[in-house]
Amino acid sequence: ARRFPKRLPTNLLGYLSSLASIRRELDAFRPDLLSALYVGGYGLVASLSGWRPLAVTSLGSDLLVDYPSSFIHRVQIRHVLRRADLVITDAEELSRVAVEIGTPREKVLKAYFGIDETIFHPGARAAAPGGAEPARIVSTRNLYGVYNLDLLVEAAPAIAERHTAAFILCGDGPERQRLEERVRALGLSSRFSFRGRLEPRGIAEELRAASVYVSTSRSDSTSVSLLEAMACGAPPVVTDLIANREWITDGENGLIAPRDDPAALAGAVLRMIEDSGFAAAVREKNFRIVKERGLWRDNMDRVADAFERLVSRARR
Repeated sequence: ARRFPKRLPTNLLGYLSSLASIRRELDAFRPDLLSALYVGGYGLVASLSGWRPLAVTSLGSDLLVDYPSSFIHRVQIRHVLRRADLVITDAEELSRVAVEIGTPREKVLKAYFGIDETIFHPGARAAAPGGAEPARIVSTRNLYGVYNLDLLVEAAPAIAERHTAAFILCGDGPERQRLEERVRALGLSSRFSFRGRLEPRGIAEELRAASVYVSTSRSDSTSVSLLEAMACGAPPVVTDLIANREWITDGENGLIAPRDDPAALAGAVLRMIEDSGFAAAVREKNFRIVKERGLWRDNMDRVADAFERLVSRARR
């Protein structure tokens, strides 16, 4: 492993400034395959390095946010996708966009990052929701603007009116101070717990004790946080994103709420808290879904097989 020194901020010039160093490293190491994550930025440098076969991976923002945002991003990303021998995505929507941009479908591999089932599993649930115990509403998204934790904070008063609810935010980021101030302004400081970033086992424990898992993201590909919640038995309430609908069917194995409607989010959370039969059915269905297609090991085996095929073809 080699970490290159940062020469310039990570914008276009910042990435390009590292190209000579990366070429020297590649000439010395002579890899059988070059893999770049994401399509933008690092993918551009990889595509200009001259090394093949080249695999690039999209996790969402590069194709869903950056590509439509500017002409420069579109030029870069089209160039990378043309050069790539394999494009890995982790959601059907990303695969669709990659093909729409011009990537041949046979070059696209959808492989979910998935979860480690030795950590994320139902286990022994801490306390059954309902009864004298407060309902536990858990979010494990980091505190960045794209994850829109404001939506949960603004929905909290309506939830707290009907239940002695505890809101647990496992994550950190630049929005934390502002969110804490807003919680205080709403008079809900005693209800909210900002846990910061937790290790995976700590996240799993919080999810196993959750009455509801909430994701309020404005943009996402397949969310590993959602898969972790599903595997641990936390009934999900998520915002209406195409990638979320790849995993959640509204009213069957979770609930889907509009992206900017606190009242609708509160209503969905309250339904999940109050309908114990529905929540129990959701838990059972979601554990099966994640086992069938959301395990890290199984998906990474598919990526490894694709890499082996690329290398074999290149050698021939």
